[in-house]
Amino acid sequence: MKAGGETPRKLAEQITSLYEKIITRPVVSVTVATVNSKKYFILGEVAKPGQYPLVVPTTVMQALAIAGGLKEFADAKKIIVLRGARQFKVNYKDVIRGKNRQQDIYLESGDMVSVP
Repeated sequence: MKAGGETPRKLAEQITSLYEKIITRPVVSVTVATVNSKKYFILGEVAKPGQYPLVVPTTVMQALAIAGGLKEFADAKKIIVLRGARQFKVNYKDVIRGKNRQQDIYLESGDMVSVP
């Protein structure tokens, strides 16, 4: 049974309906164990590039830490967050020094963080 895009209540109703054909008054509960549909991507000069789940609010700096940090020759001043047609520039060195902290934006599902 496809569960994606359905609420737990709707899934419980669908499963109950199926079981009613073979069981008298079935009791069904559905709970969400994890949400895996939201994710972000980190590309380029980080220790562990790839896809990461976005299960809690995560900033660019936190995401870079989760990816193992920047590699030795990464251009820390030219990090880009791609969000659809929009781009956000992040100067890692400035943010680490407490300057331009507004660059450390929260990521959204589908964001791509590119580290040259």
